[in-house]
Amino acid sequence: MSYTRNTSLTFAFILFVHSFIVPFNGQGQSNCPNSDFSLGDFSNWEGYYGDFNNPALHVGFAVNRHMIIKAPAAFDPNTCDKLNPIPPGAAYSARLGDDTGSHAEQLKYTVGVTDETNMFIYKYAVVLQDLPHTPEDSPSFTIEVSDSSGNVIDSICGYYYVFANQGMPGWHLCKNVVWKDWTPMGIDLTKYIGQTVSIIFTTRDCALGVHYGYAYLSAYCSPKHLTFTFCPGDPVAIVTAPSGFLYLWPNGDTTQSTIIQNPYVGMVDSCVLTSANGCKVTVKDTLKIVIAQAGFGAPRQSCRGSIVQFHDSSTINPDAPANRIWDFGDGSPLITNILNPWHAYDSAGTYEVTLIILCDGGCPDTIKKTIDILSFPEIQFTVNPPCNENSRNDTLFFYKEVQLNVAQGYDHYRWNTGDTTFSIKVTDQGWYSVSIENAGNCHVTDSVLLLPCFVALSMPNAFSPNGDGLNDLFLPMVHTENILAFHMQIFDRWGKDIFGTQDIGQGWDGTIAGEQAPPGVYVYTITYLNDFGENKNLTGTVTLIR
Repeated sequence: MSYTRNTSLTFAFILFVHSFIVPFNGQGQSNCPNSDFSLGDFSNWEGYYGDFNNPALHVGFAVNRHMIIKAPAAFDPNTCDKLNPIPPGAAYSARLGDDTGSHAEQLKYTVGVTDETNMFIYKYAVVLQDLPHTPEDSPSFTIEVSDSSGNVIDSICGYYYVFANQGMPGWHLCKNVVWKDWTPMGIDLTKYIGQTVSIIFTTRDCALGVHYGYAYLSAYCSPKHLTFTFCPGDPVAIVTAPSGFLYLWPNGDTTQSTIIQNPYVGMVDSCVLTSANGCKVTVKDTLKIVIAQAGFGAPRQSCRGSIVQFHDSSTINPDAPANRIWDFGDGSPLITNILNPWHAYDSAGTYEVTLIILCDGGCPDTIKKTIDILSFPEIQFTVNPPCNENSRNDTLFFYKEVQLNVAQGYDHYRWNTGDTTFSIKVTDQGWYSVSIENAGNCHVTDSVLLLPCFVALSMPNAFSPNGDGLNDLFLPMVHTENILAFHMQIFDRWGKDIFGTQDIGQGWDGTIAGEQAPPGVYVYTITYLNDFGENKNLTGTVTLIR
């Protein structure tokens, strides 16, 4: 396998990778297991259900009130088909609550706060039926962030409550339903490192048990730091803040990412993050060089249709979160965020496999290797010399002795006879199988049945029974071993039966009842059975010469 590496990427390529590929992968991998429901279930979550006054009356997950939604999903009909139940870039979400109008539910996620999980970012979309109610009796949605004792950690930044009410900024109206599209919100848990913090989501239908309220949820954890994308010697760097906030950079930018001119190792940048409920936090970080070196292993050759396993051997110093982008070179979709992927090629050929390593703070590195995909050997049996019988399915025919052949040019041959060449000598009927190996790993086995071919009877058109040892008997010119039954009758010109035998080797000696028959033309009929179970008939004339 040959390979090449490209470690000097231009800023334009870095910008492309950052602006195109990273958003394509969505929010990235959560450091909180299954907080984004990526396992397709409620693992690591706690569920509760009850009524308006006590949403946590029962422990567990209620059917249709705690639901996993998988992309692609139908748009919510209660929002006039405008709300996608899946947040952008995600594969799953959870729906909390239903539209029956008489329930209340909770979902709870508990985080062990560390340097890798001190930013908790959650996304929610809310659907509330709005009909005349007092605020305290209306369908509602609540988010609470509490400590291990159950106390809300911050009455402003750790609490959110909304009830059905028309005219709210950022909300939409569909008939008698108010709804809010996906809204990201983040909370800084840095001062709770070493503790556990719980995020509790609650939905309530109205107090009268008539009108509904429910929400869609997703969440993930990330470290509280800025990410620099920088290659040594580049005139600019890209710096990115955690998602889920409004942003304000020292240069006035209000986007999640900004560009730094003339960057240098050790410089400090910062960003003011403002969550949807107005809470602010400032994140500072130092530009460091992260050296990424892409590498992977794979077989030099493999077979068409077989699984090819790739093993990532990339190094990142110092260790930093990384994304991997695999291109298998055959036009199949790019594979991202998979450490050791596998792939099956549909066609033989030589393919260039590319791995791109993207890491926080590091310059992307690319490595390319080629892999040869081989076809499986094609086994086509032939015999030499050929027989006059047509082959039938997996059957060939031979006469006495024949060479049985398969195609030349493969690495190894092994017959059930023990032979290891592409051609073997066959003298006995039966099944013959061969295994062929191509390039050490493409194996195929096939077999063929060889049967003796039938040699049709051939009769002379004259004989001279004069005792000279030449043509003294009228019998088949070729005596074949595959005649199982034989009967011959001789008739004179008036149709009288003058001779008969069931012995293929006996023949007629030209006599009738012990007397010499006169010269002339005689008629014969022959019936015989070959070893395929076929009855054959043969009729003709023979001239007796004196």
